[in-house]
Amino acid sequence: MRGLCFSIGLSTLLASAAVAQNDSSGTDPVASTTAGACRYGPISYVFIDNHNIFDERTEDEGRFTWAYRVVNGLHMRTRRSVIARELLFGPGDCFEPIMLEESERLLRSYGFLSQVDIFGVPQPDGTYHVIVNTRDDWSTQLDVRVTMKSGVDFEGMRIREANFLGRGQTLGAYYISRDVTRDYGVVYETPQLGGTRWDLRTALGATRAGTLFAETVAYPFVGDVSRWAASQGFSREDRYFDYVAEAKDNDINHVLVPLRDKHFDLALVTRVGHPGSLTFLGGALTYEELTYPGEPRLADDDDIRDVSAADSILLQPALAKRDPLNSIRLGVLLGHRNITWVKRRGLDSMRGEQDVGLGAEVGLSAGRSLRALAPDDDMAGTLSFYSAAEFTSLLIAGRARLDARRDFAAGPDVPEWQDVYGDAEVLAYIRPSWLARHTLVLRGIATAGWNTRTPFQLTLGGDRGLRGYRDNRFPGGRRIVLTAEERMFWGWPRPDILDLGSTVFVDVGRILPGDVPYGEDSGWRATAGFGLRASFPAGSRTTYRFDVAVPVRPGTNAGDVRLILSVGELIGLSTIFGDRQLERSRHERMAAELLRLNR
Repeated sequence: MRGLCFSIGLSTLLASAAVAQNDSSGTDPVASTTAGACRYGPISYVFIDNHNIFDERTEDEGRFTWAYRVVNGLHMRTRRSVIARELLFGPGDCFEPIMLEESERLLRSYGFLSQVDIFGVPQPDGTYHVIVNTRDDWSTQLDVRVTMKSGVDFEGMRIREANFLGRGQTLGAYYISRDVTRDYGVVYETPQLGGTRWDLRTALGATRAGTLFAETVAYPFVGDVSRWAASQGFSREDRYFDYVAEAKDNDINHVLVPLRDKHFDLALVTRVGHPGSLTFLGGALTYEELTYPGEPRLADDDDIRDVSAADSILLQPALAKRDPLNSIRLGVLLGHRNITWVKRRGLDSMRGEQDVGLGAEVGLSAGRSLRALAPDDDMAGTLSFYSAAEFTSLLIAGRARLDARRDFAAGPDVPEWQDVYGDAEVLAYIRPSWLARHTLVLRGIATAGWNTRTPFQLTLGGDRGLRGYRDNRFPGGRRIVLTAEERMFWGWPRPDILDLGSTVFVDVGRILPGDVPYGEDSGWRATAGFGLRASFPAGSRTTYRFDVAVPVRPGTNAGDVRLILSVGELIGLSTIFGDRQLERSRHERMAAELLRLNR
């Protein structure tokens, strides 16, 4: 605990010094003055006009005023102080268009604001008035998952308030009851800890194997104009790694390997260059400990059962993938970003604006263990990549990440490079001008692991794979999924209140066994479905979906139908890159710091 407090204090001191350095040089990190004079003129006044969800004064001559009042009354409007803290300018600063653009992008990154518009109005005296115009989004979100396996089966729910008390804070709770998973807990996040630009993220919960606690305190880069960022995080989780072992007649066995996963990290990153061409350089100290407190167990879809003599044979593949880890690593973080930000509509929402980075970005992290402090003799590294380009009605983007760990103490018959994980995705948005309300989304994604020594397994089914199959179908170690999804915006019946639309989709994929326990070759499989999409209020960037998905195969019946009610798109640039099943196996955390700090 003493070491943890010291590290938190160190990260606070370093990032506070960075903040002081930025503050001492003003809000003009790009050269904008000549001999002390503003290039465009100074800002004399900043007016923040933060609107509620609906304007009760101008809608339908009073016919639905009562409904607007009810919705507004159930929602607490964002406080002006929350918006003001994200602005990169203030009265007395030089008027710089890039500061308005970056401030607008920072505000738009928050899901509780549906619309953000910042612009300057020149005044007769040569100064500028800056207008910050925002409109709140509906911020209470409910995500429910059900299937039709035997009637309507409840798989869990998540509820969260993304703008608690109008302070921009997130408070949420979740309960997941899927297969052998029984997890519940609460989460809290704030992007303005104590009225500063510090971020705080915490989670506290219980799993079927024990408890979960995680916290992160970070000072991220502020848009593309600040120079320093810092982060400190700690997590401890007891959980079962759930191996799926398919049996005859589509029965599912679950081999549960108990894990205790501990991580601590401390990172400091700086960057040089200018917006559109930024180079990152930083360092990180990470601690990792992975242990296996107890023997593997067996379960069906409902209950954990005792292991019989016959069952012990089933456990053998899982026993071979239980290497413990205990390492303290000191590493470097490197990256370069050539990104230009543009605003686009009709990608992952129907009419809401979405920021898209055009260009390319690459990041590299590498850390060597400190043998004097921990027993493992290894090195871990990560390479990440992102690129996007636009051609008239086509937007294409790709992102990828590769993780690997080198064990210098590996035996003669064991490869040194172990736990190699790769994840790559290509997205294409096609929006023909002659079909203005239609967007065709194409996606290809490949995920794989090689030379795994710790628990790892993928499945072909689930929201990240073939949506018509449950996420415990078709286990393996290397997976490819191709998706085509046509999204249509209706524009009726009440386009002033909410956006409504529909979608049809097809998923095609295959999984190969690789070197993971219980892996199989699924052959090529396909699912199809349709759904409804809604955004509330009109123009919101948050999409609520209700989808129906089924396998494409002979003999499909009502019990195979999956109903998916979700908040946000499952496919698209707005989703966080990274497969949930892959993330539970990744151990390296330094690259995550660079990605997390680099907004």
